[in-house]
Amino acid sequence: MKGHKFFKESEGKLKLLQRKLKNKKKGSERWLQIKKQIGLLHERIHNCRKDFFFKTAHHLCDQAGMIFAEDLNLKALGRSALRKACLDATWGSFLNILSFVCWERGIYFAKVDANGTSQICPNCRVNCGKKDLSQRIHHCNSCGYQTDRDVAAAQVVKERGLSTVGQTGKMLTEGKEIGAGVYTPARLSL
Repeated sequence: MKGHKFFKESEGKLKLLQRKLKNKKKGSERWLQIKKQIGLLHERIHNCRKDFFFKTAHHLCDQAGMIFAEDLNLKALGRSALRKACLDATWGSFLNILSFVCWERGIYFAKVDANGTSQICPNCRVNCGKKDLSQRIHHCNSCGYQTDRDVAAAQVVKERGLSTVGQTGKMLTEGKEIGAGVYTPARLSL
């Protein structure tokens, strides 16, 4: 699934409005008009993104009875070199919406540990070592299994998610939350 870059699409118009705002006297009528335009643009970006997330969540729920996602550290991603793209994608917001839609429709949703998902072979569960981002093929030297790196990681996420399914009764009685997680396009397992 490819996500839309709602902020990036409106960034030029937003910069223009903010530049105009800077040149106006604070509190003047024109300053207030531009301030309102900026607020409306931010609201439009938010509403478009939210609509897309709800439609995507319903589409995913139509296709699966269980959905698992990696539990990534979103704060660290927000400070990485890809921060602008990560913040525009708002994965945390998407998964809050996805967990709500799953709960509403009776679809099981869980987040799983993200550590080593791209390093472990889904076929024999051997750690194949760290891969560079440029390395797009997963090849296991132990069993010879070969597939796309993202497919292999999604298979590992699915295995980890399926291992949590039997624990739902115990987790519900302990009062622990089942639901919120983190979506990455390559590693959402249906």
